[in-house]
Amino acid sequence: MNKCGKLVLNHLLDKYERSVLSKQGSDKHLRIHTPVRKLFPKYDNSDYYHERLLIDEALHDLRELHIVSLSMDLDGIDDIELSLMNIEKAYQYANRTFSLETRKTVIQLLEQTTFSYEWLETFRVDMLKKLSLFQSVYRYLNLDDIQEIKDIFTVLKALPLQNYEISLRKFSLAILKDSKRLEVIKTRLLHILFDYCPESFADEDDAFAYFNIMKNPGFLYLRGRMVIELNGQVIDLGRLKSPFSLMSENIEQLHILDIQDQNVLTIENLTSFYDTVLDNTLVIYLGGYHNALRRSLLTKIYALYPHLKFYHFGDIDAGGFYIYYHLKEKTQIPFEMLGMDIPTLQHYQAYCKSLTQNDRRRLEKLQEKHHLEVISYMLTHNCKLEQEIVNL
Repeated sequence: MNKCGKLVLNHLLDKYERSVLSKQGSDKHLRIHTPVRKLFPKYDNSDYYHERLLIDEALHDLRELHIVSLSMDLDGIDDIELSLMNIEKAYQYANRTFSLETRKTVIQLLEQTTFSYEWLETFRVDMLKKLSLFQSVYRYLNLDDIQEIKDIFTVLKALPLQNYEISLRKFSLAILKDSKRLEVIKTRLLHILFDYCPESFADEDDAFAYFNIMKNPGFLYLRGRMVIELNGQVIDLGRLKSPFSLMSENIEQLHILDIQDQNVLTIENLTSFYDTVLDNTLVIYLGGYHNALRRSLLTKIYALYPHLKFYHFGDIDAGGFYIYYHLKEKTQIPFEMLGMDIPTLQHYQAYCKSLTQNDRRRLEKLQEKHHLEVISYMLTHNCKLEQEIVNL
């Protein structure tokens, strides 16, 4: 069965599971069907000919198996109806479980599970509501894989408690007793994090890093006139000929003895960190996503030297603005943006890229809250810019 057949069969089975028949098992007159052009809007298009052949082939194969019946019109297949007499065969060919019992099992799991964070409880309650209404939860929970659901719940309970940085594989080994298991189940886990966690994440790495889970050991890089004491050693960064790298696990042991610069600049991109040398400025690369542990370096600096000017330099795109506002909100430090404005976009216009639909959606969401002239300009002129291009 090709992918078109799988799509049709899963669509019909989803409708079946939401139907009165699935809930009560009694109304034999109920029809589970769908118009072919609803599933495949381009079905009649001349440039869709090859795909139409695959669709027709899959549907005729399903009819030969007595899994569906087809209604025809002058232009080909018009409607697809699920054969209720062979419903178990349909589940078998879709590689799905006849899910009434598994649905009950998942409901019991959800009822027996409690989460200590409000957003996780919201997720749990939503899943219970959807299942009780026979709505699909496939984006978050695969009802055909109870073990995966249990593992996802285990990880969701552990994530908020992870208060130190750990590699993804070590976290997986510690929580799931298998170093590779988290990679296997992460797709639905990430859907839950993106859709229910109140934080906004740019990508998978950001989501895991928020909970102190890193794919690789994390480093911070610093350049400037700063003197620190670490594990009994005094280090004068201003006398070094290269940036100073610091593992995030050492931040708690670090003591700041002196800062002679008047400005602090955080930089989003490592390449830009190496390219940026500013007078009288302590430049810090936070190593990607600035989780609580990494932000603690900034709060230490601000607590000791609140008179310093704090700036952030990032991509001029939705992700860059999200990182800036997240940094400002979480540290409560009065950061200002540097090199993230309209003149910079105009100066580097030749290097700007067009916005994607997702870019526009995220920028419009930011604009509702922050009303930035630079975002209005970006939306009007269909542009964004990576910070590696910009020389401060």
